Amino acid sequence: MRFCLLIFLFLFGFYGSSQDSSWLQTKMSVDLFYGQKVLLKPALNQSVGDIKLATFGQPMTYLGVAFSGVLSVNRKFHYPAEVTLAHLVPQGIKFNDSISGRISGFNIGFPLAGYDIFRNSRNVDLLMAVGFNTGRVRLFGDARLEQVNAYFSPYVALSPRLVIGRVAMRIKVMFDVDLTRSRWRNVWFSRSPKVDLGPMKNSGFSSSISVGWIIV
Repeated sequence: MRFCLLIFLFLFGFYGSSQDSSWLQTKMSVDLFYGQKVLLKPALNQSVGDIKLATFGQPMTYLGVAFSGVLSVNRKFHYPAEVTLAHLVPQGIKFNDSISGRISGFNIGFPLAGYDIFRNSRNVDLLMAVGFNTGRVRLFGDARLEQVNAYFSPYVALSPRLVIGRVAMRIKVMFDVDLTRSRWRNVWFSRSPKVDLGPMKNSGFSSSISVGWIIV
């Protein structure tokens, strides 16, 4: 929670400084978005012989907020600025008749570089970007399931964006690859025996739609 607060303080500080920066293109917006992600490899769907140990429905659903747009330093350099903060909507998971819980988490995304194909258009963008996602997935609801899986995953994304008046609409498709270890870790201060969850990689394909309000 404290880390998320720092992210929002950064965004508001950046917005304040942009009011006095002549090199910023006035296309920045605050967006609300809905997205879904499908993992490359099934997670938490394990079986031994004909006995299925866990069931978990994909895709994973995210709801979040983004500070996005295009920063124009000069005629040649256009930076696809988009910082996203998303919440993984809780979903049920069941291992057997006696062990069940829920899965949730968060994701923070940062762009590193990109290119706006329609850079000369004021109201239409087609952004190609690379960046990274970081966050964690958490199991809760049963002391035997309370574990977390953190990840760091570079991504490539394509994002068309339309601005009508002060309203910004965006569709985004993305592919990311989890570079971290796939093992689960115990939650702090939780010492009860845990179910062996097996590996989980957060690599996968995702898509989202968003609606925002131009603020700069």
